[in-house]
Amino acid sequence: MFTHEQIWLGLDRLASSKGYSPSGLARLAGLDPTSFNKSKRHSPDGKPRWPSTESLSKALSVTGSSMADFIALVEANDDEHGGGKLTRKKVALESADILIKTKSVLFNAAEPFTLKSGKKSPVYVDCRRLISFVEERKTLMDYGAWLLRQDADVRNLDFVAGGETAGIPYGAFIAERLDKPMIYVRKEPKGYGRMAQIEGVLPEHNAGGEAPRVLLVEDLQTDGGSKAIFVNALRQAGAKVEHAFVVFHYGIFAQSEKNMQELGISLHALTTWWEVLEMAKKGGYFDRATLSSVEAFLNDPTGWQDEHG
Repeated sequence: MFTHEQIWLGLDRLASSKGYSPSGLARLAGLDPTSFNKSKRHSPDGKPRWPSTESLSKALSVTGSSMADFIALVEANDDEHGGGKLTRKKVALESADILIKTKSVLFNAAEPFTLKSGKKSPVYVDCRRLISFVEERKTLMDYGAWLLRQDADVRNLDFVAGGETAGIPYGAFIAERLDKPMIYVRKEPKGYGRMAQIEGVLPEHNAGGEAPRVLLVEDLQTDGGSKAIFVNALRQAGAKVEHAFVVFHYGIFAQSEKNMQELGISLHALTTWWEVLEMAKKGGYFDRATLSSVEAFLNDPTGWQDEHG
């Protein structure tokens, strides 16, 4: 039997784990926005008020959680749940750990990977793998929704746009969590039919009579050069684009920040190579020589590539 305090702690943790405040979770569940507020947890005379079975059931349903999930949240200690609160650092490290465990990021200093450019790298990232891991994908997208709610003022976003091709599934996952309509953007117009570069329905104006505000979603970013294709296509179609989200940002190329500034885009990313390296060290996933080589690459990619041919 759980106590009054434990039940409310579980609801707080459920809300936080999905990127919501207690009032945001209540609103999502179709309840009065104040239903889960702390001021409602005791009567005026100090007697404890419990959430109704119906309201708890609705909160679990809209977050895709089971009663077992809720019980796990109640029983988790503060270290496991950061006191029930997410932080950007916690999100970045746990996301990095998921990428390592799903082998969506790889380290190999002995036999470096050959990149599309022909250059060598001791690290490789493949976010396309993640779509096949249900629980891990769910966690990452919950984290993404939480991060965007913190930093992108999602209430003022009208559409989520996935970038062809790897950004399309992530655009769908994020659009679902933010309860926004989705479109996707091609790298170039298709050569038949409507010759469309943007698929879906993007109106000329939003409900307020202004240009529709669109969040661009892709799987990853290296230096950000490819983002211009999608951003410019959306803007040419009349959209206002100020934010982009990626699962993974290299975080080692100065050009990335410069490109985003020139495009007028705020980039939001779950994690970078630096958090991956930190978790790789903590988890002992790779030998010392590999970690040392990878760290040298992250600090000076060009120098490392010159040295390794």
